[in-house]
Amino acid sequence: MSEANQEGHSEPIEAGPKGHDACGSDEAEALHDIEQAKADIGKAKDEIQHGMKDLDAAEQKLDAAEEELEEAHHHPKIIHFSVDAEPYETERREWTPNEIITEFSGLDITTHYLIETDPHHQANFQGKGTVPFELHDCASFQVISVGPAPVSDGNARTGVACFVAGLASLGYKPTIAPGKPEHVYFDYEVPAGKFAGQLVRLGIIVPQDFPLTAPGGIHVSPKFYPNQSGGVHPTGGIHDSADFQSAVGGDWQYWSRPYTGWSTAKKAVATYMSHVWKLWHTQ
Repeated sequence: MSEANQEGHSEPIEAGPKGHDACGSDEAEALHDIEQAKADIGKAKDEIQHGMKDLDAAEQKLDAAEEELEEAHHHPKIIHFSVDAEPYETERREWTPNEIITEFSGLDITTHYLIETDPHHQANFQGKGTVPFELHDCASFQVISVGPAPVSDGNARTGVACFVAGLASLGYKPTIAPGKPEHVYFDYEVPAGKFAGQLVRLGIIVPQDFPLTAPGGIHVSPKFYPNQSGGVHPTGGIHDSADFQSAVGGDWQYWSRPYTGWSTAKKAVATYMSHVWKLWHTQ
């Protein structure tokens, strides 16, 4: 044993060929990793470029689709609309209210005017019959008589199937009063006049031979005016509606306002509801 070993010192280890090969292997592996990383980066860049092209193409396609939708919404090729709940269609965009009345209702423009009843496009064209406007898709109109709302005490007993179906087609949700199959009531948002926007309940008694005969006046809840048997609209011809009050509950009153000229009118629920619209508009 050497003196160095005896003194506890380790002998130096000579680097041989094996140590040299190991160092070279590490360097080669590092170079390989670098080249692989460069290749991965290049591949990722290519994928990003392709992804950006795909993104640009998708965005262009989306923009084109949105423009097409906007164009179709504002300028549809075929415009669908209704007059007194009857559906029609046209390619013509500009109309006057009088032209719509004449073309689609056949009523006299000297005794009628047009209103638009779409909740998003409500309009009253009274006095504007010759002023052109742009007809939009899904518009809904009613033709209103300019005649007075008379006061009368007519009464009627009804079968209600036809009238209920007509109300449903106009978007209302009618209910038959319990124990009184001839009485129909429904929620109604006042569309015009000084009570516009107020939610009320309307009750209708519809004649058995409707639409040959129109209903009489309307039953209203809550009460708006004191009872008065005589007088003129809007405060005349009003009394308690005991039938609706007992069957449905709450305060009800009857407004005696029959539809005059029904014999020559377009006999439909929408026509009668245009009469109801006018009763509120003239408050």
